[in-house]
Amino acid sequence: MSLAEKCGVFGACVEGDVFPTLYWGMLAQNHRGHQSHGFAAWNGEIDHYTQLGLIPPNQGFGFNVKTLKGSVGISNVRYATSGSLDMCARQRDAMPILVKGEKRSVAISFNGNIVNVRDLQKRVGVDQSYSDTHALALLILQKLEETGSIEEAARACMAGIDGSFAVTGIVDDGTLFAFKDPIGVKPLCYGKSGGVHAFSSESVGLDINGIKWDHEFRPGEFMAVEEGEAIKRQLTQSSRRAFCAFEFAYFMRPDSRVNGRFVYQARADFGRALARVFSEKAKRCNIVVSLPETADDAAYGFHEEAGIPWERATRRHRYVTQRAFITDAEDRNSVIFRKVNILEPLIKGKNLAVVDDSIVRGDTTMGTVKRLRAAGAREIHLFITYPRIIGPCFYGIDMATYSQLIGARMTSEEIAKEVGADSVNYLGIEDYIKCTGFAKNQLCLGCITNDYPTPMADAIAKQMWERVKRGEAEKGRIYESA
Repeated sequence: MSLAEKCGVFGACVEGDVFPTLYWGMLAQNHRGHQSHGFAAWNGEIDHYTQLGLIPPNQGFGFNVKTLKGSVGISNVRYATSGSLDMCARQRDAMPILVKGEKRSVAISFNGNIVNVRDLQKRVGVDQSYSDTHALALLILQKLEETGSIEEAARACMAGIDGSFAVTGIVDDGTLFAFKDPIGVKPLCYGKSGGVHAFSSESVGLDINGIKWDHEFRPGEFMAVEEGEAIKRQLTQSSRRAFCAFEFAYFMRPDSRVNGRFVYQARADFGRALARVFSEKAKRCNIVVSLPETADDAAYGFHEEAGIPWERATRRHRYVTQRAFITDAEDRNSVIFRKVNILEPLIKGKNLAVVDDSIVRGDTTMGTVKRLRAAGAREIHLFITYPRIIGPCFYGIDMATYSQLIGARMTSEEIAKEVGADSVNYLGIEDYIKCTGFAKNQLCLGCITNDYPTPMADAIAKQMWERVKRGEAEKGRIYESA
C-alpha cells in the first residue's frame, strides 16, 4: 500500500548560512512529499527556490540554489491534495509560497489541508485552481499588514480555518515563525542547540542536523524566533486533541518520535496485537512476510508474538522512490511491480502471514496477492495494522472520496475475495489506539469511524455519504466539490 501525505515542513535560524541545515532537515523528510520541493531564506529580503520532484541527494544540486543566502530559512516537500494536478499547477503550487503586499511580505511552508478552502479563497481573492496554501499565505499576509503582528496573523488562521495546518514561515524582517492548528492534526516539533533554533514536521529533521529535540507543538501553539531569541504562545485552547492516527501506521519515519515514544515501537505493538487477536489464523501460517518498509516493524512484532519465523522474502528496490499511492492511476501497478522484489523460492508451498500497514483502494493489495500466488504461495492471510478505512480524509492525505475506498463499500470478507486473499484481518480501532499511547479523544480517527474532529468536515462527510448511498457520483475531492 502506498499513500500520499500532503507535505513536510522545516524551518531554522542559525549563526551563519542556513541552507545546509534546511537541506538536511528536509532531506530527512523526503518521504512526506515527492511531487515538489523548495527553500526560502532571508538576507535582508526573502528569496526562494522551488522545483518539481524529490530533493536531490547532494547539496550541490547542479543549480543555483546556493544563491539562497541568509541565516533564517524554511523548506518544504509537497504532494498535492489541493489545487490542480497538471505540471504547470504543480510548479506554481510548489512551496514555500512567497507573497508580497503593499507593505509587507511573507513566505510559508505548509503541511495540512483546508476544508473551507472555497470560502477562504473567496475571502482573500485566490482563484479556485490554486492550492489552499496560496489562500493561507494571503490570509497571513493580509492580517500581518493589518495588525503588524505575525502572532495575530496566526491567531486569525486558527479562528477562521476548518482543517489542519502545521506552518513554518519567514517574515520580511527576518522573523522565523511556526504554528499548529487548534486540534493538532499534523506533527510539528521544535529543537534548539546553542544558537540554532529549528522547527520540523518530524524529529528526524532535527536529528540529522544534530539539533536537540525540545518539545512537540501543542495544538494551537505559536512560536517565533526574533534576533536569536525564541518566544512561545498558546493562542487557542481546544477541548480536544486530534492527532492524525494514520501517522503511526504509515507516514512518519520509524525513528521519529511522537507522544513520548518512537514510531517503530507503536508499529511493533500493532503486529503483536494482530498476532494475539487473530491467533487462530496465525497458527495456519508457516512464515511471516512484510511489505517493506512501513510494515517491517509490525511484522517483527507479529513474529515475536506468534512465534512464526519472519522471512524477509520481499525486498524493496531502494532507488525506485515513487510511492504507489502518489502516482497517477495508470502508473500505479507498474510502480508497485517494480518497487518490491519477491523471492519466490522462499514463498513456494507456504502459508503466508502477510503484514501490511493499510488497504486503501485495494489495487496495490490485489497486485501483491497475485504476485505471491504466482510465486507459489499456498495460503495468503493478510494482517493489516490500520483499521478498515471507511471514509475520506479532509486533513491532508490523498484519499478524498468514498468511491475510491474499498473499505467503504466492502466488508473484510468481501475485500479478501476481491483481492484474492484467503483472509483479511484488520486490527480493531480500540487495539490500535492502545498501541499508539494516545487516548481516543486525542486522535483524529475520521477515516476509520466517519466521525471528524472539525465541524465543517464532519457535516460534509455525512452529507456526501448519504448521497453516495443513494448512488450519486462524487465529483472530485470531497472538500473542493462540496
